[in-house]
Amino acid sequence: MSIISLHYQDHSDTLCGRFAMLVSSYLDSPEEARKPGAAIPLENLFRVLQMYRYDSFADERRSGVLALEGIDEMPSLTADDESWHLRIQNAMSSALSSAFGATPKEQAIPQIQSTLRWLATDKEVPSTDVRARAKTFLELLSADLT
Repeated sequence: MSIISLHYQDHSDTLCGRFAMLVSSYLDSPEEARKPGAAIPLENLFRVLQMYRYDSFADERRSGVLALEGIDEMPSLTADDESWHLRIQNAMSSALSSAFGATPKEQAIPQIQSTLRWLATDKEVPSTDVRARAKTFLELLSADLT
């Protein structure tokens, strides 16, 4: 008897929270951010920030010849699957307003992304204030999503 669920569940929000937690810990130990495994949370969090900034949380729905799975293997989509990003989007909005106050997201997100770039490359160190705000944002995002 199989114990695996046949219903596909999206865990993007949990992964985003985990990535935020990891990146937040890198701010305490920047040398950890330059290890090969650290690229995964840094790059994915950077991408999610871009999606949030430009409100581009959309998935491509392939069907027919373009689908990689056969018709019998395709998971059924529920309303939850179609709105996978809403929890992430709400958590980001809340964390951003708490960490950056009235600063518009068009100004706040590049500051967070500059911190991620610095962690990955050890170049162009952001100010202490920017790093502190980015850390607050990441901690709040992680707490909300995990």
